This record gives sequence, structure tokens and C-alpha cells, in this order.
Amino acid sequence: MTLVVLHRACLGPLPYGRWLADAGTELVVVTDRQARFEAAEVHCTGSFGTAAAELAVLEVSARRRLTAVVALHPDDQIRAGSLRDHLGLPGQTRDEAVVGVDAIRAAQLLGAASVPVVPRAPAATIPDLYRAAHLWGYPLVVRRRRGPERPVLAELTDEAALRAFARGGIAEGDTAATAGLTVGPAVTGPRHHGPGNPVTDAALAVLPATPGHPLEVEAVRDAQGTWRVDTVRGAGGTDRARELVRAQAALEPAYRHSVEVV
Repeated sequence: MTLVVLHRACLGPLPYGRWLADAGTELVVVTDRQARFEAAEVHCTGSFGTAAAELAVLEVSARRRLTAVVALHPDDQIRAGSLRDHLGLPGQTRDEAVVGVDAIRAAQLLGAASVPVVPRAPAATIPDLYRAAHLWGYPLVVRRRRGPERPVLAELTDEAALRAFARGGIAEGDTAATAGLTVGPAVTGPRHHGPGNPVTDAALAVLPATPGHPLEVEAVRDAQGTWRVDTVRGAGGTDRARELVRAQAALEPAYRHSVEVV
């Protein structure tokens, strides 16, 4: 039996072999940069921006019986979930992984459960921005749709600001470069991270909880005094790497969601 780890060099040298020594399986590491690991096999695929990592895991699965796929980096969660789905392995699925990295999907899931959320919509064309202005008024904020961090790329305070952003950052019909954006009303009230707030607690009760993949919720209070979920993101980090790796390998339980208030 074999356990596969997807490792990015930016995570630093992590001792997977020592952390997983009691797993009763052989270890195979698929990485984007050659390095030394205590593993039965190491496959260096170069950039993870292609399907090379997935192909390497599938090649290993054709020769070995896989028991788990482990991935710490936020950018690899959907990739790892898709591999688990395809290979019939336990752990976080692709659909569960999407919730932690996709702002629209998280908002849809929470909204369907009647958890208040900051409204936002995909912004791929100029009409998307005008529709948002008609629906919510100004100011609007434009953000990245996916990723562990979704900073504000632009604040549209009025129609002139919208036109200026459209000229510089979005083009009519140019969906290739802008499909990863969202637009929504700017909410600038007090913020709360983690549990301890009725809205974040309600969100954490709804969001998928998979060992080794904790989620963190941030809420903001709007002008009417209503707390709304603003962001949902993966809460892992290298300071928790051993715990998360072992939880994804089903060697020990991990916390359900992030419990820190920052």
C-alpha cells in the first residue's frame, strides 16, 4: 500500500517520512522541485501549473495500491480532491475543496442554508459590473474569485470609477482574463474572524468538515447592523503541517475548523 504526497517547494523541507512513519504504507512524493525525501519514490514534475502532477499520481496508481493523497498547499486542494474522486480514495472531495477556495461557491452554499452573506457575483464582462451597480449601488469592490487570499483589486465608488476600471482591467466579451473576478457591494463595518459570532458559528456548522482541511470564516457587519459572512478560506499553515498531513492520511483526527480568533 502507498500514500502519495503532493509537495510544493515553497512549503519548505517537510519531514513527511518521519511524520508518516507509523502509517504502515510506503511513501511517494510528487514535487515541483527536486529535493531529498524519506520516500520510496520521488517524482519531480516541474511546475504544478499543468496536469503533470496528476499524471504522475495516476502513473503511480497503475503500479501501486494507493490509500491516500495528501496535499498541504491551498492551490493543490482541488487537484487532490479530484484525484481522490477519480481513484475512489477517502478524504476531501473536489466539491468540498471548491468551497474553501471559491468565493461564489461558498456564498451559494451558505445562502442556501439561510446564513447571511455579503452578496457578490461573477464579473467577467462590463455588463456584469453595470448589473451589480444597478442591483447594489455604489461603492462596489472587485476581488479575485479563487485562492487563499482574495484582496480587493478595485473599489468602484461611482460610474466614472467603473468606466476607468473597465478600460484598464476588463473588456467587453474578454472572459478569458476576467473569469476569475467577482463584484459585490463594499461593506466596511467591524469584522470578526473565526468562531464566537452567531453568523460565523452558523457558517461553520454548514460548511463541509473534512479531517486535515479546516476552514476559517470571516464576517463583517453591514450598515444595517447585520453580520454577514464575507470570506471562507482554508485555515491550514506550515505551523500546523504535521497535524494536517497526518489527518489527511487518516492517522489521527484534526480540528473541524479553525478555532482561532484573530
